[in-house]
Amino acid sequence: MDDADATDALEVLGNELRMRILRELAAADEPLAFSTLRERADIRDTGKFNYHLSRLCDYYVREGARGYELGHAGTRVIAAADPGRASDGGSIDAEPGTDETCPVCGDDDCERLFHVHLTPPWA
Repeated sequence: MDDADATDALEVLGNELRMRILRELAAADEPLAFSTLRERADIRDTGKFNYHLSRLCDYYVREGARGYELGHAGTRVIAAADPGRASDGGSIDAEPGTDETCPVCGDDDCERLFHVHLTPPWA
């Protein structure tokens, strides 16, 4: 991830509607369809919702055959923003046995909540 990507990834989180979408996905027991997620996030304007969801899909949300769900980075964001928040009251760690690598370092079992590699200005 280069500096521009890292900056954009963090900028995406600076919107309350996007954080609301991430929180709704974290609270869900299964992937959510577009319309279900929009209703749960309480965003009436479909175009506005689509725009914000598509920004999240660049870094934090995955779209699968069954709907939208948190990706690895999205799970880490929610764990950092809302410690202990999960639909079952437990932690929001990725499900055991999922084959998902950290998008920043590439480790399969990355335990870091956040880590962004930026080039220092003096380099």
